Amino acid sequence: MIYMAYEYILRQGGMTDIHEIKQAITYGLLVMLPLPLVSFLLMSRWVGSLEVVTGEIQARTAEVAAGRAAFSAQGLDVREKVPEEILAPQQGAGRENELQILIHSFNSLFQTAADQIAERQRLRELLAKLIAIASDLTSELDFDRLFPMIIGEVTAVMGAERSSLYVIDWDCREIWTKVAEGIPPIRLPFGKGISGRVAQTGETINAADAWELPYFDRTFDAKNDFRTRSVLCVPIKGRLGERIGVLQVINKQGKDAFDLEDEVFMNALASQVGISLENSLLVEEVRLSFTSFIITLSAIVDARHPFTAGHSERVTEYSLLVAADLKLSSGDRETLRYAALLHDIGKIGISDAVLLKNGRYTEEERADMNRHPVLTRGILEKFRFPRALSRVPEVACYHHEKVDGRGYPEGLTGKQIPLESRIIAVADVFDALTSKRDYPKYDSDETLSSEPLPVDKAVAILQEGAGTQFDPDVVESFLRCLPRALSLYRGSHFKPDYVDAFLRSRGHSGSPATIH
Repeated sequence: MIYMAYEYILRQGGMTDIHEIKQAITYGLLVMLPLPLVSFLLMSRWVGSLEVVTGEIQARTAEVAAGRAAFSAQGLDVREKVPEEILAPQQGAGRENELQILIHSFNSLFQTAADQIAERQRLRELLAKLIAIASDLTSELDFDRLFPMIIGEVTAVMGAERSSLYVIDWDCREIWTKVAEGIPPIRLPFGKGISGRVAQTGETINAADAWELPYFDRTFDAKNDFRTRSVLCVPIKGRLGERIGVLQVINKQGKDAFDLEDEVFMNALASQVGISLENSLLVEEVRLSFTSFIITLSAIVDARHPFTAGHSERVTEYSLLVAADLKLSSGDRETLRYAALLHDIGKIGISDAVLLKNGRYTEEERADMNRHPVLTRGILEKFRFPRALSRVPEVACYHHEKVDGRGYPEGLTGKQIPLESRIIAVADVFDALTSKRDYPKYDSDETLSSEPLPVDKAVAILQEGAGTQFDPDVVESFLRCLPRALSLYRGSHFKPDYVDAFLRSRGHSGSPATIH
């Protein structure tokens, strides 16, 4: 460049002095120097822009590929979501077509992402429902309340028309279910119907149409004008993996059948139901053992005299009828039940000479006999009752108190006497009046027969004592329950004519067994 400047530019310009030449070259270099710097900066910026664009293209390509993979994993054809021209663009398409393809690809990608977000949200909601159900079920240990709770929760969360819960009885090789309170359980043998088959084999059965299964029992459908279509039935297992029940849902709402996702969720439900059901059954077994022990203990007292056999049981049944009529809480009813069963246990401390005497007591004998409520409380206070039953000794002790304060052992009055004790007092006297004894009964100064009094006479004695000996509200409630109380023991403790004559006199028609 210097040579060319010297040969052509300087000679043409008439520059011959070396100083002038150097000066001209220096100025020329200074003028040319910014040009490569500007070029370098522009080139660097352009290269950087290309790198950014390249990176974005690579990222978008990876996202589109992931979207396609997601569709394939779900068994979907990506061509349903992305037009054909996007998947295989024509060769030689212009820039406008390329941009259109890219826009379609992005739209498909965003739709896939939105679908995945919606799916995650739906799964979160299902998980929340499962956690809520687990919380509800684990908080309930009472079997009678747990059973309908399970059915209601499962029916709702599975979107089914109805549900069934069966418990396995391995000793009888049967499954049984509760229908309603007071109605005996329905029992089915192993292998009968879908539930019986699941109980026997432990398999999961998912059928779009139950009527197509050779082992499906159509009896229920025919009897109830029902059509069982889709069915999902799974086994319920305990902590050790043994089958303890069967859970079944029928007729998926909004779909023709239960799908694989329903199966997964149903098995998760069955696991939680298994824990709750096993806990409830264990509690129920302990309760039954405890109740059996109490019943045996009360029977020992009744067995001391042949004419008092069954007395504590009948007093208990009468008392529970009144408790239901007065709408006592379940806890108070349980307290009443055990107190009524054990109200006379203190009599084991009374001598036979007094307990079995045929005739009026002397003052000393009466004082000795009147000790049995205190003995009852002393014995029961040595029991380790659950906290919910801690009032049993007190309730059992006060069944001889009178509302006017003339009772024993403490002479309590009115509301000072526990309501459960006031209920037992009425039931106790009624059973004594309507049962055979080997000594005559007494009404004030009147000596009565040792035979059961007519029901009308016993009722009159209760009504006469209302407000003095008995709580008037309890007497009124007891009389409302009396027809059913008599029907409980018609043909066993009471002769049929004894019960029927009273019911006819009170205008009750039909079989006593139908009275509720």
